[in-house]
Amino acid sequence: MRFAGVVNGTTVTGSAALRAYTATRAFIANGNVGQLADFLNRSVNVTGKGGGFVRNGGLPETFFVLNPQFTEVWSHGNSSNSTYHSMQVQLTKRLSNGFTTQSSYTWSRGLGFDGGDTITNPRNPRNLALDKQLLPYHRTHVIMSNGIYELPFGPGRPFLADAPAVVQRLVERWQFGGVFNWSSGAPLTVAAPISAVWESTSGMTPNIVGDFPKNVGKVTKVANGVAYFPGLLQTNDPAGAGVSPLNGLSGSFSNRAITDSQGQLLLVNPAPGQIGNLGLRTIEGPALVNFDVNLVKRVRITESKEFEFRIDALNVLNDPQFANPNVNINNTSFGRIISARGNRRFVINARLNF
Repeated sequence: MRFAGVVNGTTVTGSAALRAYTATRAFIANGNVGQLADFLNRSVNVTGKGGGFVRNGGLPETFFVLNPQFTEVWSHGNSSNSTYHSMQVQLTKRLSNGFTTQSSYTWSRGLGFDGGDTITNPRNPRNLALDKQLLPYHRTHVIMSNGIYELPFGPGRPFLADAPAVVQRLVERWQFGGVFNWSSGAPLTVAAPISAVWESTSGMTPNIVGDFPKNVGKVTKVANGVAYFPGLLQTNDPAGAGVSPLNGLSGSFSNRAITDSQGQLLLVNPAPGQIGNLGLRTIEGPALVNFDVNLVKRVRITESKEFEFRIDALNVLNDPQFANPNVNINNTSFGRIISARGNRRFVINARLNF
């Protein structure tokens, strides 16, 4: 580890020591004031005891936190709430001429403070409304459709009704079906995970300084993979210009900012003491689409027994279901999608029904 030397207040100051020390220099350079305070409050370096830096500085042990003897303090309660509003439309065609189908469309909005029975860290405990957001299971649009069509061959059907018995047994009771699902993507939080307020980086968002539309996301195939924010670029956060060069501190600055294709700043990291003004879960991830089909043949053996042969084609269109992109503006992989699922599969089944 790198040190500036023994702090004596003249040749080596406390500030210089923190700038030079490898465990703290990045905190200072990138505005992680919460993590710096937490380090000074907990560290056992030099003194061998937690809180030693605070005591050696002649400060009260409650200088950084009100109850330094506790690692965490939890408040159990039911302080959250949620609302759900939707418009739902459903169309059904009952079975006739061997065909039936049902389709539905839902346009909805689910708002609340979190998605379940979890531990939450509000960005501002005195203003919980600041964390009201789209819930994890929110989907703006959902379209679902399914249908079954009995192929028109065999006895009592339009085609081959008078064919020889063997032919009738081969062509009768074929059924084709399909299930189609499409939904908007999951709500995502564009993150600026620095401890500008306290030691936690959870839920921290950037400041909007330009036109950052909510519908900015679009799956785009590029030369070296898949990106989700076409036209957005990553650059050095302008706050880096204010980082002191003393003790080489500016070399530890790594915060990034987001610009449009013209280089105009859109998102920057919040300054120390600020909570980013971009809300939680303000954009949507990649939409999901899936289309499954099946073909079923049934052969009656006796009055109560039949043989069934079935082929299911799952995700028959072979459309990839892209995972959510990296939404950390300080990560060099911002906007990248690194995984997908949903390969086309065929499943063949045979069974005896009785």
